Amino acid sequence: MDEAHLKILSCPKCGKTLQSNGDLEAGEIVCTKGHVWPITRGIPSLAHPPISDEDAKWIADYDEMAENYDELVKQYDDWLGIDMMKERENFHMFIPIEGPLSIIDVSIGTGANFMALHNQYKEQLGRFNLHGMDLSTGMLAVSQRKFDQAGFNVNLTYGSVFNIPYQKNQFDMVIHSGGINTFSDIPGSLNEMLRITKPGGIIIVIDEGLSPKKRETEEGKAIMKANTLFAARPPLEHIPEKAKDVEVTYVMNETFYQITFRK
Repeated sequence: MDEAHLKILSCPKCGKTLQSNGDLEAGEIVCTKGHVWPITRGIPSLAHPPISDEDAKWIADYDEMAENYDELVKQYDDWLGIDMMKERENFHMFIPIEGPLSIIDVSIGTGANFMALHNQYKEQLGRFNLHGMDLSTGMLAVSQRKFDQAGFNVNLTYGSVFNIPYQKNQFDMVIHSGGINTFSDIPGSLNEMLRITKPGGIIIVIDEGLSPKKRETEEGKAIMKANTLFAARPPLEHIPEKAKDVEVTYVMNETFYQITFRK
């Protein structure tokens, strides 16, 4: 991590700003109230409060799958008739033609969304300030390795989407792709996403969930029977009251919902 990354973080216990207490690669950072947080391989560990048993189960699964996750996800391509990496590149429709842009992926996983961004904007990556956060150390390790190999920088943080350790009003775009269906506190996570978004900025939330039309087809019924996550519906009842311009569309051959809203 670097000083610019540190500057926009906040202590997850008290919300105060943080400062370096040594090496930013393998040292510690501390808030003005004295709460100390370790840094491992340049990734600050800022998860608080303790993870619930329900969420811990999912995180353990992701840790176990991390090294093989990208290959496992490719099974969706054949099964659902999609090209998921190409679908991820559709984030470009929300990106201005020019000018700087700060983006955070709050459940970054293996970094696929930012690799898709890299594929489309190789010559313009300098205008992006990219951050990624996850509660799976295995996923963070995979994404860090990918970004290093591809030669571009993403500021990674170990933290919880229920208590995002960033100061408010920091990002032009907040992305969450895959995971919210299993969250123990969906309203809390959406409120946190809105909090860290700049006024006028956009939040994009994507997860398994067939469109109304798709779920009535024989194909759709078979998909939901094989994997019940695809029976999920967009959690519109949990969108923060202060959210603006809420819109739902269906992507990836109408097998995933996409919710967008602005601050």
